[in-house]
Amino acid sequence: MGQIAILDENTINKIAAGEVVDRPASIVKELVENSIDAGATSISVEIKNGGISYINITDNGIGIAKDDVRLAFERHATSKIRKETDILNITSMGFRGEALASVASIAKVTLETKKPDEYTGTKFVIEGGIEREFEEIAWNKGTSITVENVFYNVPARFKFLKKDSTEAGYIEDVVIRLAMANPHVAIKFTSNGKRILCTTGDGKIETAVYNIFGKEIYDELQKVSYEQDGISVNGVIGSPKISRSSRQNEFTYINTRFVKDKTITSAIERAFEQNLNIGKFPFAVINIGISPSLVDVNVHPAKLEVKFENETKIFDVVYYAIKNAIINYHRSVSPFSQNIVEEHEVTPVISTNSFIYKEAVAPKAEISSEPQLDSTVYAESSEFKPVYYTKNESEIEIKDIVHNSILGEENTNLSQEEVMQAKEEIAKYDTTVKYKYIGGLFDTYILIEINDKLYIIDQHAAHERLLYEQIRTRYYSKEKETQMLIIPEVVELKNSEKELLNENIEMFEKAGFVIEDFGDNAIKIAGIPNVRFEVDYQEMFTDLLDGLSGNNKTTTEEKEKRFVYTMACKAAVKGNMKLTREEHIALLDEMVKLDRPFTCPHGRPTAYEISKYEIERRFARKWKIR
Repeated sequence: MGQIAILDENTINKIAAGEVVDRPASIVKELVENSIDAGATSISVEIKNGGISYINITDNGIGIAKDDVRLAFERHATSKIRKETDILNITSMGFRGEALASVASIAKVTLETKKPDEYTGTKFVIEGGIEREFEEIAWNKGTSITVENVFYNVPARFKFLKKDSTEAGYIEDVVIRLAMANPHVAIKFTSNGKRILCTTGDGKIETAVYNIFGKEIYDELQKVSYEQDGISVNGVIGSPKISRSSRQNEFTYINTRFVKDKTITSAIERAFEQNLNIGKFPFAVINIGISPSLVDVNVHPAKLEVKFENETKIFDVVYYAIKNAIINYHRSVSPFSQNIVEEHEVTPVISTNSFIYKEAVAPKAEISSEPQLDSTVYAESSEFKPVYYTKNESEIEIKDIVHNSILGEENTNLSQEEVMQAKEEIAKYDTTVKYKYIGGLFDTYILIEINDKLYIIDQHAAHERLLYEQIRTRYYSKEKETQMLIIPEVVELKNSEKELLNENIEMFEKAGFVIEDFGDNAIKIAGIPNVRFEVDYQEMFTDLLDGLSGNNKTTTEEKEKRFVYTMACKAAVKGNMKLTREEHIALLDEMVKLDRPFTCPHGRPTAYEISKYEIERRFARKWKIR
């Protein structure tokens, strides 16, 4: 007897379920999309226990005819397409005909539906792919589908489901994505009897954003409306004020279908790159309207990936749509904004009469054979002894500055003579030298002169390193310092964010936060960590929470380390923040007490060194051999 056999229908459906339905959120997505395809203007989503034990989707769509009910649960049965050529012009959300069959194979499904022209409705119950009930019922127009006991007959799948709150968070994300893509549909979402969100269905994306995220986000929105070469881009973007440290608030759609596409994401972020700090991502809800024949949505069963006929064109259109919206935003707040630039690339043009040249051609000059010294980056591998100094009017005394990197074992290109010369050079720092404070540069850097060398210190990176050491010490010693607020900050969270906070509340408390529940998904920040510097604690809190999302596989130690990193980064003084001379000196005074002051917690250098020789070489000055 041969070894090859054709699988039975039930087994085939269970395999398909592994592709189409990987968790309760997938079921919600498929069923809500079916409701939208059915022309529903009102959809109710109700779940219990994260959707594992109970899911109900009720809509006011066109319903399913009695004769089609059984057929709807057959594999590859669909009303969305009829023939092969229809795949090239897909306008509906679902089209594969796999969802209902897959769901019915791994759960108990109860369908109640009625067409407007039918006198009675139909009730159909199927469990594990086996029909249990089929009867006529009294029912209004539309469809209701109840899914119970997900993966009850597939233990291998069931054990990989996460806890109820996590699964509920996944479902919330799905509902939010669908609600913003379909502002003309009123969507209500309830979890364990608690209303999570409710949109009005007035057709305005701004209203949907308001219903979901609240007034704080709504007030920072800028409309996007752009069309080029038959491709339209519509939606809203947020001001830099509501940017996040993750991409969770970037919502991109193709013909109202939510997708994750690098081309679109890159275009959005490229357009924002001059308006956001490093590590920040914009709030954006963008729908791209394009002919279905120019995009393939049949790439993945989950339909999150797409392929474009011309990715470059998509990038350009999205980029300029966002860029124009940003410029319009700046116009609304400032009368001095630049005109919209239509060229794809903006190349700075430098006049020949300009004081600064892109590439200066130096005149010929006699330059000694002294070796060229490039700027030295203080890397993580460099070790510095503590720096001790006393403040003076314009000078500070520094003692024992030692840079060992040139003598490290890794540097095998040095001859013995060169090593001896290096040691002699280092020995010079064994005595006290003069340190001249020069001032600030671009409200971002601190300039210091030491022994014919210029040191450029990044005030943010330096302060970040200092705060990291202080916060880490207090965090792990449990000697928290809390500053109670006179007027507490109230923060609105999504349900999934609230659950994430509850799971990690101990970390916030150890850091010095005092957080109280404020009803529904709101919390009240009554106390904040005392970092002895003015900081936006609401933004810090949001970034800390963002950093915890999606880290289920990381250890507690890794999460805590990243938590402290983020806290130090957000609390540190920023670039383009003007500090006084006294503040510069105070920062340096604390910085030099650290073991490794010349790198930030992320490994970025806090200081650069430029020699007098390098500066004079750049100016083509004549050198004499000493």
